[in-house]
Amino acid sequence: MNETINVNELQSKISQVLREAEKGKTFEVMRYSNPVAVVLSYKDYLVLKGECKKCIQDLRKLVHPHT
Repeated sequence: MNETINVNELQSKISQVLREAEKGKTFEVMRYSNPVAVVLSYKDYLVLKGECKKCIQDLRKLVHPHT
């Protein structure tokens, strides 16, 4: 589940936000109506990091198919 939160609210509720992020909730942090950051669990971060690494490997195979 995703939720939008502004910077001021995040500052006042950081402990609660981190507890919810640990449980799988994702927060899009906004400053002046612009997204500036995302708060997510470390587990979700590792999944995304691994997916990005795989995407880069797949792109390299497309660009250099014979290496």
